[in-house]
Amino acid sequence: MALHRPQLDLREPRHLVPGTSSELLGEAEGLSFEGQELVGEDISGGSFVECSLQNLYVMDSDLSAVTIAETWIRGLNAPHLSAPRSSWRDVLLTGSRIGAADLYDGVLDSVHIQGSKLDLVNLRGAKLSDVVFENCTIGELDLAGCSAKRVQFIGCQVETFAATQASFAHVDLTGAELSRIIGIDSLRGAVISPMQLSELAPSLAEHLGLTVLEDI
Repeated sequence: MALHRPQLDLREPRHLVPGTSSELLGEAEGLSFEGQELVGEDISGGSFVECSLQNLYVMDSDLSAVTIAETWIRGLNAPHLSAPRSSWRDVLLTGSRIGAADLYDGVLDSVHIQGSKLDLVNLRGAKLSDVVFENCTIGELDLAGCSAKRVQFIGCQVETFAATQASFAHVDLTGAELSRIIGIDSLRGAVISPMQLSELAPSLAEHLGLTVLEDI
């Protein structure tokens, strides 16, 4: 089977106008925001289209069902990013630090997450297509029940990779160091390296109920 890699064509938004704090709370389009804060705000159902968000601090804010499209996000600092059922399309997220990212039941389409540290990424039930994680450190990536196609990891470290009841197609894990996998029986459709296969051998043996004896 030929591996189909993510197809990304992310273009940096141009000719932006500086946005105000009030515009950050509504439907923003063609705006740039730098060094602003979202603390205790409700912008559920809002949108950011063709925007630039730089050095944004987010805490205790509701971003449920928010739409982020054709937008570059740099230096996001979010101890808790609460954005379930959100939609991300043609987005670059780079140089960011996120504690818990609740993105369950969301849609990520043509998204590049680069050079970031994420403690917990909750993508349960989400739909991912054409997504790249590059040079990221991830504590736990929870993909339980999600649908993922054309997803690639490059130079990433993932402590816990949860895939229970996930559906994978062309998911390239060869560029990820996986310390622990939950739901190993749901990895069908993923691609791993020979070294990863040898590292997974104990988990595969346990899953299949095999007893491995030393040579006698």
